[in-house]
Formats: sequence, structure tokens, C-alpha cells
Amino acid sequence: MGEANDNEMKQALKQAERRGRRKGWFARIRTFILGIIIGMLLLTAFTAYMHGLAVKDAFRALFTTETAVENHDLTLINHRIFGFKVADFAEAVLGDEEQLKKLEVYSREVSDVATLTQAGLFKIKAFSKYQVITYNGKAVYTVDLSGLTADDITLDEETKTVTMKVPAPVLEPINIPSENIQFGEVEKEAFAFGNIKLTPEQQAEVETQAKERMLQKLEDENVIEDARKAAEHSIWEIFQPVISNLSSRYSLKVEFK
Repeated sequence: MGEANDNEMKQALKQAERRGRRKGWFARIRTFILGIIIGMLLLTAFTAYMHGLAVKDAFRALFTTETAVENHDLTLINHRIFGFKVADFAEAVLGDEEQLKKLEVYSREVSDVATLTQAGLFKIKAFSKYQVITYNGKAVYTVDLSGLTADDITLDEETKTVTMKVPAPVLEPINIPSENIQFGEVEKEAFAFGNIKLTPEQQAEVETQAKERMLQKLEDENVIEDARKAAEHSIWEIFQPVISNLSSRYSLKVEFK
């Protein structure tokens, strides 16, 4: 019985010793953490005093820094050892693969009228026939974003602007659907008869010349400027939300290469 009591007493002493050690470690950890907190508070107060700052501003500065994080476009906030928050505009834009394609940014209805004349016998006017053909086409301007790279996206922290350089709008081949070709009545002089008939090659040649006049009309009216303005607006509408999602302080600017 005596030996059993001694063993129980030794085990109880060992358990008490272990509990004491744990409490001692916990006490040291609490003291260490408390010392850090007190030290930081004292450092914050000293910093505020030296720089004439409010204590809350000095305390914020203790945990954050303006130092940029390497390999990122913009450092929104750097919490020193506790991590950081950055914005990678180029990565966000280039990651939107659904929009990096050829965009139709502007369209304009365009038409041209061709007058066919078929001279009659000995080219005498009385034997001549005339017909008006109206071609109604559509001019479509596109911007191809599929080749966009990170070099095309730049950041200006001073003006809070993200600039995207994109290809200028280009005019696609004018499309004239067959149903949009209107043939007028054949007008005949006194001794003319029958209709004006063209071979497929002649019809293609007339249509080609009509398209050339349409192109000249678009150039004379400087429609490309309308297309550029529309392209800027369309691209801005697509990618400005992407920029704002990363930082509401930054705006998108679209430029053409």
C-alpha cells in the first residue's frame, strides 16, 4: 500500500510540474505579445509626435507602406508583413478572352445609282434604251483586338489613367445583298424595243464600279472619323468596368496605334 501511494504521489507531482511548465510558457508568450503591442503603441505615439500626425494616422502608417510590390501594375495597399493588395490591369484586360476578338464598332448604310445605256442602231438616240440600277450596301468598320498584348496597356499613376492602344478601325468589304439591288424600268426612245440584258461579267463590273463610288463617298464624308469615335466608345464601355473593378480611382483611355 505504501509503495502504491508513493507512485501516485510521484505521478501527481509530475502532472503538476507539467501544468506549471505550460502555464509558464503561456505566461512568457503573453508577456512577449504584450511587449510587442506596447512597443508598437509607443513607436506609433513617437512617430506621430515627430511628424505632427494624428495617432490613428501614425498607427496606420506603421502597418502600411507606399512601396510598390514588384511585378505588379499598381500597389493599392501594402500591409508590410501582413500582405498586400495590387491591381494588374493588363492581366485583367488580356484575361477577358471573350472580348479579345474582332469587334464591329460602326456601320453606315451606303448606296449608289448606276445608269445603264444601250445605244441602238448606228448609235442613233432614237434607238437607245436606259435603265437605272440602285445598289444599297452596308459599310461596316471593325477593330481587331485579338493581337492585343501587355505592351499595349500602360498605367499613369499621376493622372490615374490606364491607356489601351488598339488598332484603328478598318472598313470591311462592302456587302450588297442581291435583294438590295433595285432595277428601274427600262426607258426607251421612240424606236427602241426590248430590255437591256447584261452578262454575269458585265453585271459584276457594274457592281464593282458602284462599290468604288461608295468607297469614294465614304472617304469624301470622312466617315472614318465617326468610326474612330464609335470605336473609342465601344471599347471603353467593354473594358472600363474591368478597370473599375480593380480600382474605382482609375479610368480607361483608348488610343489608336
